[in-house]
Amino acid sequence: MNLYGVDSKLGLIASTIMGSTETTLYTIAVYTSVVGVKKTRFVLFAALIGDLIGMITSVVIWNIMS
Repeated sequence: MNLYGVDSKLGLIASTIMGSTETTLYTIAVYTSVVGVKKTRFVLFAALIGDLIGMITSVVIWNIMS
């Protein structure tokens, strides 16, 4: 952010990725404990796949928009 600025393409991509993936482990911990899920391996796998898709989508969208 210091080098390129917050309104640069890299700054916007980084902000979008950070906003869409910051709560992955938190939501896994909270929601699986509330529901009572014991085996979180598949939940973690699905969440990480969702994070990867969110990162790729962020890069594609900001490349199209700027």
